[in-house]
Amino acid sequence: MSFSLRSSLVAVAGMLVLSAGALAQTAPATTTTTTTTTMTAPTPAPISYKLDNSAGAIYVQVYKDPTTLAASLSHDHIIVSKGWSGSVTWDPTNPGACKVDITVPVNQLDNDNVDWRKKVGYDTVLDDGDRAEVKEHMLEEDQLNAAKYPTISFKATKCEGSGTAIKVTGDFTLRGVTKSISVPMTISATDTAITAKGSFKVNQSSFGFQPYSALLGQLKNKDEMSFTIDVKGNKS
Repeated sequence: MSFSLRSSLVAVAGMLVLSAGALAQTAPATTTTTTTTTMTAPTPAPISYKLDNSAGAIYVQVYKDPTTLAASLSHDHIIVSKGWSGSVTWDPTNPGACKVDITVPVNQLDNDNVDWRKKVGYDTVLDDGDRAEVKEHMLEEDQLNAAKYPTISFKATKCEGSGTAIKVTGDFTLRGVTKSISVPMTISATDTAITAKGSFKVNQSSFGFQPYSALLGQLKNKDEMSFTIDVKGNKS
């Protein structure tokens, strides 16, 4: 083969290689894109419940002072709220979003009902006359002063805890005086109903009045009172 023919074949082969390379560089690349969609569950909203005063109970226990000379003539007392109203806003995933609002009319307090006395373990019974006398003293100006302060109320400002064990902190108003208190409660809620139970103690003197006394102090009550909240409600 002559030198000129061999050179021509090499040149043609080189051109073919260059053309193939150019085609490879200019051909569009194929890209596969995968789209992933993440489904986010909606955040449950707090539920509002209206408390049912016929299904639950709010009551206070007042205790006699056993150290007085006439202690044998006095009694421990139980005072049950009647006609009270209340509401709860609750979100089990966010206890801090709670709202509690309870109002008790003082004039409708019912003291020393025989069934309630048995329920809390008191072994004595007060007749109707004694019950009426106790209520009269209870509502007087130097005690609850119902004429001036017709309601007792509790409004929650904070809830914290987990599961059913919740500490509820709020403003408790008695006889026109408001104090912040914390109540350990057991709260159980569904989409349609709620139950809440807890108790707390306060001193009467912290709310501007002294425990009832008679016979120049030979008969009187203790300063400390115990409140119990045992309520139920339905979605409002």
